[in-house]
Amino acid sequence: MTSKSIAGILIASALVLAILSVWNDSPIVDEIPHIGAGYSYIQKSDYRLNPEHPPLAKDLAGIALSFLNLKQSAFNTTYWNQDINGQWNFGRNLIFGSGNDAILLYHAAKLPMLLFFILSAIIIFHWTRKLYGDKAGLLALFLFAFSPTVLAHSRFVTTDIPALFGVLLGTYFFINFLEHQNRENFVYAFLAFGIAQLTKFSLFLLNPFFIILAIAWGLTMKDRLSSIIKTVALTAGVIIAGYLLVVWPVYGLHTMNYPPARQKADTNYLLGSYGNRLIADRIVEFSDKPYIRALDHYGLGVLMVTQRSAGGNVTYFLGEVSKNAWKKYFPIVYFLKEPLPFWGLVIIALVAIITQVKSLKFKVKSINNWIRAHFTEFAMLIWLAIYWYSSIKANLNIGVRHLLPTYGFVYILISGQIVVLGRRISNERKHKAHAFYDGIIYGLLLWYLVENLMVFPYYLTYFNETAGGPKGGYKYVVDSNVDWGQDAKRLADWVNVNNIQKISLDYFGWADAGYYLGNKYVWISAGKYKNAREFLVDNHGGGYIAVSKTFYMNRENPETSYGWLDSYKPVADIGNSIFVWKITK
Repeated sequence: MTSKSIAGILIASALVLAILSVWNDSPIVDEIPHIGAGYSYIQKSDYRLNPEHPPLAKDLAGIALSFLNLKQSAFNTTYWNQDINGQWNFGRNLIFGSGNDAILLYHAAKLPMLLFFILSAIIIFHWTRKLYGDKAGLLALFLFAFSPTVLAHSRFVTTDIPALFGVLLGTYFFINFLEHQNRENFVYAFLAFGIAQLTKFSLFLLNPFFIILAIAWGLTMKDRLSSIIKTVALTAGVIIAGYLLVVWPVYGLHTMNYPPARQKADTNYLLGSYGNRLIADRIVEFSDKPYIRALDHYGLGVLMVTQRSAGGNVTYFLGEVSKNAWKKYFPIVYFLKEPLPFWGLVIIALVAIITQVKSLKFKVKSINNWIRAHFTEFAMLIWLAIYWYSSIKANLNIGVRHLLPTYGFVYILISGQIVVLGRRISNERKHKAHAFYDGIIYGLLLWYLVENLMVFPYYLTYFNETAGGPKGGYKYVVDSNVDWGQDAKRLADWVNVNNIQKISLDYFGWADAGYYLGNKYVWISAGKYKNAREFLVDNHGGGYIAVSKTFYMNRENPETSYGWLDSYKPVADIGNSIFVWKITK
C-alpha cells in the first residue's frame, strides 16, 4: 500500500470520528453569530454582522444553508434592521426562533468546515513528505488527524482551524516563491496570502513574518544587500497583490448591498472607544466612500480584533478569576491539553535537534549555510516564535484554540526530527537500538490514538493525565477549553431519560435551552441561592441544579458563586462540561 493510500485512510478515519462526535452537540457560543452572519452574507451581500472576523469560514456555512430553503423571518427583526452588529440575537433567531429545523440547520452549517481540516491534512502530509520522506509525512499526518484538540475544532463554524489552514497554505506557497522566483509562483503566493487573510485576523501577522523571511533569504545570498532589496520588494508585491486582488474584491462582494450611510454609522459606533484615533478616524472616514469602503471594512475588523485582544476577558485559571491575562496561561494550558505521548515525541525530537546542533559550528558562514539548507524549518521556527510571543503578550486568555495556527508546523518539525534520528541510528547499523527506538515511537503513537478514542465524542474537553483527564481539567481552566455550550442537547437527553420535570439551569452558551428542554427548566444565576436551604424554599421536596463548569468555577465573588455546591457530589457530568446535582432535604 502506498503512503498516499495510507494517508487517505488516516484522513477518512479522522473524518468519521469528527462527524460522529459532533452529531449530538448543540451550537457552541461562537457558532451562533458566525452561522447567522454567514447566511446573511450569502443571502444579502451585506457585511453588517460579525465584522470582527473575516468571511471565508462563515461563507462556506452560509452556502450550505442556502440549499435548505430556510425561513427568512430573521431579516425582519430589529437584530438585522436596527441593531448595530446584532449578530448574537440574529443568529439565535435564525437557528432557533424562525421556525427552521435547528438541528438540520446546525449540521448543514458544520459539515463544510471539515474542508479546512482535510486541506490542512493534505498540506501537512505533502509538505512533510517533501522535506523528510514518506514515513515522516505519515507521522505528521497521524499527529494532526488524531489530535483531540484539532478534531474538536475541526467541526466548529469558527475561525481557528481555518487559520491553521491559512498559515500552512500561505507559508507553503510563499517559501516556494522565494526558492523559485518566477511569475507563476508569484501568483500562487499572493493568492495563498490573500486567502489566508480571509480566515482570521490574527493572520495579519503573516505580513511581518513574510518580510522577516524575505530578509533572511536575502542574507543567505552572496550579494546580500541587493538580494535583500529585491526579495523584500517582491514580498511587498505579494502582500499588496494579495490585498488588492483577493481581499478587496471579496470584501467588495460582501459589502455590495451594505448601505454606505449605515456602514459609516456602524463603523463610527464600533470604533467609538478605540484608543488610537489616528487610525480609527481614518477607518471611519473612508467607511462610506465608493470602492474603498470594501477594503476599509477589512480594516475595521483588524481594529476590532486588536481592541478585543487588549480588552481582555474575565476567566478562571488555576484558582484565580481575572480579566487580565496570565503570561503562563498558554504554556500551561498547551501542556495540559496535549496528550502525554505527544510530549514524549517532543522530547525525542529535541534530542535529535541537540545532537545536530553539537556538530554545527557557530560562525556566520555556517549559520547562513544552515538557514539556506534548512530554510523551511527556519521559517516554521520563526512563525512559532512570532505567534507564541503575540499570544502570550495579548490580554486574552480564553482557550488553547488560539494557538491552533502553530499546530501544523509543530507536527511537521517533530515528525521530521524523529525520522532523521531514526535514520541516523539505522545508518550506524545499531540494529537493536533501532528496533528499540521504533518500538518506543510506535508505542507512543498507539498511546496517542488510545487517548483520542477514550475521550470520544467529547474532544473539546480533552486534558492529559496530569490534569486528571477530561473529567478533571475544569479545575485548572475552563471556557472554550472545556465548556463552550456544546452540551445543551445532551443535557436535555439526560433530563428526558431520567423523567425529570424541572431542572434549575445556569448554562454557559448561546443556544436556546428551551429548544431542547422545553418547559422543563428555569434559569438561575450564581448568587441566587447561597445554600441548600434557600434552594429548597423554591423547590419543596428537593430538585436538580445543572451548572456549566465555566460558571461553576467562577469564584471571583464567593458570596455570589456556586461554591456552596462543593459539599455535594454531582449525580451527572454531562459531556464533561455541565455538572448536575440533586439537592434534597
